Amino acid sequence: MICPEWQERQLIPPLNKEVWYELLRLGMDIYDVVYILENGYDCPMGKRRKGIFEKCIRRRDRIIKVVVELKLSKRGVEYWKLRHVGEYGV
Repeated sequence: MICPEWQERQLIPPLNKEVWYELLRLGMDIYDVVYILENGYDCPMGKRRKGIFEKCIRRRDRIIKVVVELKLSKRGVEYWKLRHVGEYGV
């Protein structure tokens, strides 16, 4: 399977079903997540720890938020893990 990239690292599709359900509920896929990471803005919420990035984008009257974490595989390769996708009103 070919995974999309962001900041020269692969974005691995979510392994837990809750994140899959979040994507399905919003009608999104992994490529939409990459689009938000590349074109979104830093979310105004609290600070995340090092290696976790949170980006938001406005869609009609809602704000879509994606959260990814930089991980290291057993082979020493860095990749992005999708942690959360959500939406909230403005």
